[in-house]
Amino acid sequence: MTAQPVLKTDLMQTQRVKPCLVSGELNRESNRELSKELKKSTQSKFSKAAASYNTHANVQKHAASDLFALIKPGINKNKLCVDLGAGPLVNTQRLQSMFASVIAMDLSLNMLQSSDLTTPKICADMDNLPLQANSVDVIYSNFAVQWSANFSALMQSLYNILKPGGRAYISTVVEGSLNEIKTAFAALDSNSHINTFNSELHINQSVQNAGFTINSAKKRIYTDEYTTPLKAIASIKAIGATTQNHTNTRQGLLTKSALKQVCSAYPLINNKACVSYHVVLLSLEKH
Repeated sequence: MTAQPVLKTDLMQTQRVKPCLVSGELNRESNRELSKELKKSTQSKFSKAAASYNTHANVQKHAASDLFALIKPGINKNKLCVDLGAGPLVNTQRLQSMFASVIAMDLSLNMLQSSDLTTPKICADMDNLPLQANSVDVIYSNFAVQWSANFSALMQSLYNILKPGGRAYISTVVEGSLNEIKTAFAALDSNSHINTFNSELHINQSVQNAGFTINSAKKRIYTDEYTTPLKAIASIKAIGATTQNHTNTRQGLLTKSALKQVCSAYPLINNKACVSYHVVLLSLEKH
């Protein structure tokens, strides 16, 4: 009996899949809300952050741990898992201990190549997934799907590629995140200096409209603390999360005086500059 192919392309799933960069051939229909230039900018900034990501992604590590806690142990040994938005494969090795096969997928080729972990790697855009329908058992995605150009369409796509009975474990950043940075920059101008994030309501509606059963949906607030506002602001750049998904942005670099003004307005808690992320953790199932 021939195994069902996983990839839409003619690439065979071997020990290591040759990376295929598809970001230059984006599906225009599914990316109306995010231009090619913005998608390329996201790819570029995450690629530049590949070397520093592991050092600074503290919040992401806490979210990953909580997401792993949603996976029931001992029933996944024959399953194929896709680590969607795998980055530098910080979670892929643990997934390998839980599932028979793990494919690491990310928009940034540099992120994927920064790890020597032996596993199939595919460089692809989550909004244009090169995966067959009903071909994947499990999707694990930590701190990634907020970069989708169309969250509702992405959820439908993930539902389609999962086999009946398949599971998706997803953490995504939602409204309320980075409010400290938003407050600090409000002292400078009326432009937005952070991304806009989906509401919890939109997340839940999109998941249900796609056909998923929600086994678990938890809200968490993760906070990083820094000794200075400047280090707090720099932490966003260190993980590559500075591409903004809207047009109301300030053009050009900040002057020293402008940056000083922003730092002076940064809200402090016990003399610490915090960066908070509001995150929804989802355990989903396709029936």
